[in-house]
Amino acid sequence: MLSREEIQDRLREKGYVRAHDSWAYADEYKVGVRYIYIASIKRKHTFLVVDRPTYGVLFQRKINGVLLDKEIKNADFRKFEEKNATGSYVGFYVNFETLPAFDKFLDVVSGQEEHENAISLDIEDIKNSPRLTPTQKQALINARIGQGIFREGLIEHWGGKCAVTGVSVLELLRASHIKPWAIASDNERLDPDNGLLLIATLDAAFDKYLISFSDNGEMLLSERLGTDGYALLGVSPDVRLRKALNPQQKAHLREHRTKLR
Repeated sequence: MLSREEIQDRLREKGYVRAHDSWAYADEYKVGVRYIYIASIKRKHTFLVVDRPTYGVLFQRKINGVLLDKEIKNADFRKFEEKNATGSYVGFYVNFETLPAFDKFLDVVSGQEEHENAISLDIEDIKNSPRLTPTQKQALINARIGQGIFREGLIEHWGGKCAVTGVSVLELLRASHIKPWAIASDNERLDPDNGLLLIATLDAAFDKYLISFSDNGEMLLSERLGTDGYALLGVSPDVRLRKALNPQQKAHLREHRTKLR
């Protein structure tokens, strides 16, 4: 079974942060629209707690390596809706045999699986579009999966380094759209000015509107990250974009900032 530390490290790697006002008994994390808790208990190998709707989804999916355990009641699971007669919130233990099993759990709970399905549908729409040439189709498909000329343009613009941290290992860098794919035009989907090259943790936080950037490149943090948000993201409080923004980048980021949570 995974250890508490392995679970916490994996959540951090994927951009999930502990709620700054978590109670002593349970560390609170928001995954998609759901909440999960890592409980501080002595019971061996059982650290994570989900609510009944999440338990129901997991029960139906029967994910290999995800083990559903018994019901637990405690007053600290404050974001769960169900309570028992004494006023304690009702949750369920979950165990994980491997990190891939935990990753699959996160994909299901966060909606990432639905996101991947949406990407597949978008790609099908591109392939079936009568208005696009084969070259245009391939360019848009590559952009949809963070590759092709969109990624190449970002690598060139940011000198092959993360726009914030300066990390230069390309395998760790993601081509992140500022204006989301769903509401962007075809030109914006391919335009490097509508993107940032970010390490995975910052990409996840940016995609979830937990961070954004001001016109002068200053990193802005969601209140949900708390007072230790910079430390959770592995950056210093004075961190900023490594290059000045052009007018088009600023325009896209102004819209992005309005959704900072």
